[in-house]
Amino acid sequence: MEHAADASDAKPDRLSVLSDCLLHGILSLSSMGARRLVQTSTLSRRWRHLWRDVPCLDVGPDEFQGDDQFDKWVRFNNFMDNLVLQHAAVGLDVLRMQVAEPPKDRSGRWSRPDGNSWVRRCLARYSPAVLDIRNQSTSGTHVQMRRVTRGTVLCRLTTLRLTGVTLCAGFEHLIAASGCPRLQHLELRDCLVGFRELVASSTLKTLVVESCNMSMDNSSLRMGHTPRIVAPGLASLHLVLLSWYAPLWEFEMPSLVEAMVVIDRGRVDKEFDLLCSLKNVTKLEISTFPSLHLVMNSRFGRDLPEFNNLTTLILEQCRFTHNGLTLLEFFLLLAPNLEKLTLQNCMVHAYTC
Repeated sequence: MEHAADASDAKPDRLSVLSDCLLHGILSLSSMGARRLVQTSTLSRRWRHLWRDVPCLDVGPDEFQGDDQFDKWVRFNNFMDNLVLQHAAVGLDVLRMQVAEPPKDRSGRWSRPDGNSWVRRCLARYSPAVLDIRNQSTSGTHVQMRRVTRGTVLCRLTTLRLTGVTLCAGFEHLIAASGCPRLQHLELRDCLVGFRELVASSTLKTLVVESCNMSMDNSSLRMGHTPRIVAPGLASLHLVLLSWYAPLWEFEMPSLVEAMVVIDRGRVDKEFDLLCSLKNVTKLEISTFPSLHLVMNSRFGRDLPEFNNLTTLILEQCRFTHNGLTLLEFFLLLAPNLEKLTLQNCMVHAYTC
């Protein structure tokens, strides 16, 4: 009788009576890992097949626990083989991946020539609209995505975020119209640059390049060749370069509207070209930029451009020295429509703003 009373007092399962569409949205917003997502199939008969059509997936080896790293990696790869076969969603809205360098087997050899081949299988199977790949290696090693850059076509992709990976040769072909014909938003953070030129289609609207360094495996980059961005439709640029080895990319972006630039590399080479590529912006934020007299040394007889569209300027942690024209004076002279000027932690002669 007591058990019967407990059963009658149990609260109804209101979540399970929702439509499949709503439950798919709830599971997507939860951002649970793919393994836990599959485990929801054991909740009840109602939930047995719901996970197969969830439009957002988070996958990565960190869901698998154990003392033996190699066994964990084998279990994860077997799980991914089954996931790709059984998950029914054809075009994912969001695909998040956590990648890591594969461990060595018990004999001290690498488990396979390309330990992250599961990434390419997922991309070919799901063709996501938003793709986020993050490096989760505890050693700090950048994970190479060689197979991803060779012949991969992502027809639905509009947003690509890469963190802590090596951009191998061929990456420029992936980003071009033949690889990502709908790409609008690209973020590269803490990546190693192993390609020479990147040509983006006119669909690219937003570009973020933050703390990306040269790959020491690429001899052409060590000799001074840097990637070139051709993005006629680009409207927003976020550029942060803080390392000596960080290459200053070349840009062609005539439609640029706003830009945030942070450069503190301890050397000057193509900053003049960068200023020229920013000439059409209406809002510009510059931080820790080199002194203008050093930048002018690489202009090769060219004149500074006029910033006729610039209305808002923010200068932060910039030094304005006595050596010729300062960066501040440059903008005051060549930005005739400037309306708002902000100086933050700047050194002007002997005074601090």
